[in-house]
Amino acid sequence: MIIKHAILHILDKDAGHLVTSQGELNLTQSGVHEYLEKLLEKLNQGDVKSGQLQADDFLSAYVDNNNTQTFAEKTGQLAEKLFETIAAAEEVPAGDMLSLEYSEGQDDFFALLKLNFAPRYAHNVEYEDDMMVNKLVLNQAVLPAASQRPDEGIVVNLMTGDYVLIEKNYLIDGHRVNNFSKRFLELEPANSNKVQLTELKKVIKTVADKYDLPLHEAYANTQEGVFEQISEGETINIKEISHKVFKENIAAQTDFQQVANDKELDQEIILANPMKYEKKFAIQRFKLDSGIEISIPTNIFHDKRKVEIINNPDGSLSLLVKDIESIMNTFNG
Repeated sequence: MIIKHAILHILDKDAGHLVTSQGELNLTQSGVHEYLEKLLEKLNQGDVKSGQLQADDFLSAYVDNNNTQTFAEKTGQLAEKLFETIAAAEEVPAGDMLSLEYSEGQDDFFALLKLNFAPRYAHNVEYEDDMMVNKLVLNQAVLPAASQRPDEGIVVNLMTGDYVLIEKNYLIDGHRVNNFSKRFLELEPANSNKVQLTELKKVIKTVADKYDLPLHEAYANTQEGVFEQISEGETINIKEISHKVFKENIAAQTDFQQVANDKELDQEIILANPMKYEKKFAIQRFKLDSGIEISIPTNIFHDKRKVEIINNPDGSLSLLVKDIESIMNTFNG
């Protein structure tokens, strides 16, 4: 990653001050480049929303090559608008606005991150009556560590206009609002993969309940179907998931499509971080009413030589684990 420009503007809403920087960050200062790079890495690994920047979008004018303003000037104007949107919002924390332009591979990017302040104690040496006293001082304006994910931010591919965005939902004027995307950037990104998969789970439950299908089985088949698809690509086709879960039940598959349409669930879910979800869905986790919890690799869940769920005559279920050569206790004291 080559960072070309980086600047920090202070959004101290608690004190009522916006302090826009007239100069850029010194990228040769020890640790600065590494800190910025790790923040971007953390953002991209998060539960991002995605979209395509259009020519008439608010942000487009600021990232356009034809914009002759300096990096400090155009990001300063962005900071002014962001400050206006959060100034009267009690739930939105104060912070700094970090803006960057960088290149990675063959592409150029623009990034804007809101780094929320966090209170941290630090030591301070003072003198009282000619006596040195070490004290604790609360600093209210500490930026997040490089290991922390920014709460809000956007990264725009300047070559394609594609963007990824991460944000929090805040209570503003009595309503839950995506302040960063809607009020500041005036964008309508697609739902995050987490939200899309949660909606998929709700659709599965609705249809499974209607047809009296065991929910643990429906969820297991859903997870297996998702895992199989993302092992081969970056897209989840929900119609194929319905075939996987409801098999030969055409009526259930039809109802699935209807419920999915009613919930405005996309027919294809494009994963921003497929490796993250491949790892997540590689393991099936079950919690039994006895309190027993068990994890089963997805790729062997339907292998009856390894594991089998048995329906007993009394209506109860038995989980049979087979072909065990050794047992290891993962006790970690």
